[in-house]
Formats: sequence, C-alpha cells, structure tokens
Amino acid sequence: MKRFLWAGVMAGVTALAGAADFSRTGSGSIAMRGPVAEGDVDKLRRLATPDTRLLRVNSDAGDAQAAMQLGRMVRQLRLDIAVDTVCAGSCALYVFPAARGKRIPMGAVLALQESAFLRAQADRVQLRRTLVGAGVAAEDLDSETQALAAQLAETAALETAFAAQLGIAPAFYRDFRQVAAQAESVRQRFPDQEAAVYWWPAGTRLQRCYGIGGVDEGTRAARLAPDGYLYVPALSALVMGDQGLSDCL
Repeated sequence: MKRFLWAGVMAGVTALAGAADFSRTGSGSIAMRGPVAEGDVDKLRRLATPDTRLLRVNSDAGDAQAAMQLGRMVRQLRLDIAVDTVCAGSCALYVFPAARGKRIPMGAVLALQESAFLRAQADRVQLRRTLVGAGVAAEDLDSETQALAAQLAETAALETAFAAQLGIAPAFYRDFRQVAAQAESVRQRFPDQEAAVYWWPAGTRLQRCYGIGGVDEGTRAARLAPDGYLYVPALSALVMGDQGLSDCL
C-alpha cells in the first residue's frame, strides 16, 4: 500500500494500476503498453536482440525510479522510440529523452508533468494534504509525511544523477512549473477546468535548451495552433506548448 501511494504521489494523478506489457512487434521492434513499473527494465532486456532498433510506446504514467532504469536501458541498447498514442508522465520524463531517435507521429502526444525535482519542493503541509486525501489515518500522518518527504528527496537526487549521466540539462526537469502557471488562465476557456496539465515541448526547444535531440514531432505545431494548447479528452488533459517560457541561452 505504501509503495503504491508514494509512487502515485511521484507519478501524478494518472492511474498506476498494473505494469507495462512488452511484446515483439517485428524483428527489429518492441512495443510497450501501460504504466512503467518496477521490473520493466528486465522485460525489455529479455526481449531485446541485437536486431532490436525501435521501442514503440503507449504509456500514460509510471513509477519514476523504474522509468529511469528503463531509460538507461533504452540508451544502452541505442534504441529509437516511437510514440504510438501517448507518452506521458514518467515515460516522457525518462524513457523518451533517453532514446536515440524520437518520433511523434500524427495523432500521438508527448506529455510531461511535474518531475521528481519539483515534487520534492512540496512543503509538509502539501504532503499532509495529499496523504489525507489518500486515506492515511490521522495517527499515521506525521510518520508518513516524513517518510514521503524522504522518498521524494531520494527520487529527486536519482533524477539529477540520471540527467547528468544522459547529458540532459537540469532545466528540462524544472521548466514545467512555469508551464503549469501559464495553464491556469487557459483552464477558464473550456468546461473541463479539472483537466490535468501537461507540457509538450517543441523539438527545437528540446534540442537547444535541454540537449535532447533527434526529435521528429510530426504535426505538433499545427495541432497546438492557434492558441498554443491541446485538449485531449481521453486523458482529461490540457496539453500546453512552450508559451510563457523564456528562451534558453
């Protein structure tokens, strides 16, 4: 229960039940379907062959630490990635940027949320509120808040090490806060004002600002125009573009 609760806090509001399914979809490709979970790196390792070149993904959530392990394996195997429908949450933060080539075809979405670094900035009041909402008993709140804060800090440190190892600029894991602030005014423009906020950074920004290259983003620019955001009913998601972000050096 505790492991599931902490994973849910660190992965956001998207459902975390189950784990990803991996299957070969051809001599050179493997498909991943579902949330990233502990042990998924071993599934990929067992299926991969010397001819494997592509990982196809459809994942809207996942455990952050498991996704970092999976991202390292993707980098080690020198795999390309193709987003079949959605790569969100931990998939977008850790698996997608680790790939060599990255393709987001028409109809697919890349959707980042808060990183481990940002979640670790939450104060104790926010953490207690989250735990209360998750049903933690009053007598356990102090100990559970302390434990959750420690777990968030540990995952944030692992994220920093992951970014350094893969050559990802730290700003990639920090700029979502500005995107989320910009989204508050956008929420008022449509009925689903409870929609979860995501960020779809442009391929040029990923390369120039964060050191994440090889992105073929398909129809992103046209789909976000003219207002700079995209509403995805299937995810109850407000996907924001880069508006409100300052240019990088």
